[in-house]
Amino acid sequence: MRRISWLIAFLFFSLHLAAQLPAQDKKYLDSLNRLAVNTKSDSVRAELYFTLSDYWVDRDSAKTIGYLNKGIKYGQPYRYLRGRYYYLLADYYAAKYPAKAESNYLKADQEFAGFTTKRAYKQRAMLWHNYALLQQHKDDLKATLEILVKRVLPLSEKGGDNIQLGTEYISISTIFMNLDQFDKAVKYSEAGIKYFQHTPPGQFYLLVNAYLTTAESYYHLDNVAQTKRYLDLAKAVLNKSAGVVSHSNMEIFWLKYHEVLSWHLIAIKQYDAALINIEKGTELATKIEDQYTVQALAFNRYDVLFAQHKYAEAERLLLHLAGQKEIHALADNRLITFNKLSDFYQATGNMNEAYNWLKKSKGLSDSINESKLKSDINTLEIKYHAAENQKKIAGLSAEKKQNLLTLKNQRLANWLLTATIVLLLVLTGFIFFYYRSYKKLALQREINLKQQATELAQKQQIEVTRAMLDAEENERNRVARDLHDGLGGMLAGVKINLLSWAKYNKNMETQDFELQRIISQLDGSVNELRNIARNMMPQTLLNYGLEAALKELCESVMDRDLEVDFQAINISKEIGLSQQISIYRIVQEILANILKHAGATEILLQCSENQHRFYITAEDNGKGFDVKSSNLKNGLGLANIRKRVEYFNGRFDIASTINEGTTINIELDV
Repeated sequence: MRRISWLIAFLFFSLHLAAQLPAQDKKYLDSLNRLAVNTKSDSVRAELYFTLSDYWVDRDSAKTIGYLNKGIKYGQPYRYLRGRYYYLLADYYAAKYPAKAESNYLKADQEFAGFTTKRAYKQRAMLWHNYALLQQHKDDLKATLEILVKRVLPLSEKGGDNIQLGTEYISISTIFMNLDQFDKAVKYSEAGIKYFQHTPPGQFYLLVNAYLTTAESYYHLDNVAQTKRYLDLAKAVLNKSAGVVSHSNMEIFWLKYHEVLSWHLIAIKQYDAALINIEKGTELATKIEDQYTVQALAFNRYDVLFAQHKYAEAERLLLHLAGQKEIHALADNRLITFNKLSDFYQATGNMNEAYNWLKKSKGLSDSINESKLKSDINTLEIKYHAAENQKKIAGLSAEKKQNLLTLKNQRLANWLLTATIVLLLVLTGFIFFYYRSYKKLALQREINLKQQATELAQKQQIEVTRAMLDAEENERNRVARDLHDGLGGMLAGVKINLLSWAKYNKNMETQDFELQRIISQLDGSVNELRNIARNMMPQTLLNYGLEAALKELCESVMDRDLEVDFQAINISKEIGLSQQISIYRIVQEILANILKHAGATEILLQCSENQHRFYITAEDNGKGFDVKSSNLKNGLGLANIRKRVEYFNGRFDIASTINEGTTINIELDV
């Protein structure tokens, strides 16, 4: 006969349930009022008044508006609280003034839109849910569905409230059921069930409703197994809810269970069980005064009686239903009843009665269509008269329009002349400024070309320097290797031969003194050879890195007359080998210059690295020199240092005072 839409009757209540106060007694309300009066925070006071307004929204309209006005008085400076005000005002208008409700819901959404908290997302989801209900009241199921899927569901997911999210899935499923798209209804209802698996006993009705909605969809898909499965799940939860204090009247869901179960039992032809279940449902519907469901179950009873060939009982029941005032209240319901009676008498062979009820059905159908036709004709007549009046108005205003057109043409001509003059002036100015800009651009282009040529020359010079340094290091490495492996090996061999010779010639008188002198000379030669090889290519650098090599270099130049304080800070081991060698050569050249020219007794050498920049600072207490001297600029040592610093695209500064020492600062890009 019809499919119940649970979206309005049930889900609207569900979403607002969390907003209602758990305590509804005078003591609790008095405590809220005292808090609102005594608090010093305007925002807290506003929120308390909004809570009181929400409590009274379905109870006392005067108090609802009174508390709303108090709340916005203190909450006006706060955007979120303004959103709360518009939201609650829309709820207040929803029942009687839907247009005002829609307007205030949209205002509330604008205020909430800037907030990204879960609380704000939940509030916006509830807001758009209620907005969708208003569209459903207007029978615009397409708009309702679009709002629920594209707005409410994403906002509920961001809000992170499983109860709210599951409720929205069931809402969407219900809309698809009302559109007879049961496959999609099942998809959304089963998705919603997942969010209700851990609901507390007081909210068992959410899970029951989800199970019953899914069972109803599977019934219409003729899926007997799944229909029974979800009916059994619903019954199990209904049994568990017995004696539990619930936020909803569980008898409503028992009634829904009996109704869907009766459809299922009829479908599988278990007629006796169906009748028993219909009787239970009828008793419950009568108890809670749901006359519409009583009649729906009566039609189910008729289907069972007819299927059992109990035609007399079936006939009495149909005739009884045909006389019910609730049936007569809606033309569509009367039409369904008349058609069933016609079908019944045709099936039982009473063609006269079948014909009579068919005539009534036809007459009612024609009446409905005629009513619709008259309505359409009236609409067309209204449109026709409106069009005729519009023609008269158009005729009366034609002359006026012609005069206005002439005046407009004159004004247009004047405007075009003025616009042409202005355009010429703008074009002249544009040409002038373009010429000036072109000259500036040409000059800038020339400067850029010169700068590019200079940069190219510098890059080429750096490349040449890099090639020279690489060639120099390669040659040093080769010579050091030849000295160490060639001449060093030969000297070591001579030493071994001498020691072997001395072992077999012990009787020579001068053996001890001369032999030891020769061996000492050989040791000195080997050490000198190692020093030369190390200076040419330090093995410590290759084996242990830059920091260890610099430390060894400093230790090698120290003696009792010279103290070298070496400080290493954050020197990375990721610096390339060629760069490490160049840094080593720079420090080596600095120390060599100090030893050769400064006459210093103390040297401070600090090497550090920070964000791909390498810093070298060398200070000595030597005799110093004039940094402007031409001899300094032409010196080979400093020239080598400058050349290597350029290789790093670095900076090289010298500060020196005669008899007070010298400071060298170098910054390299590594």
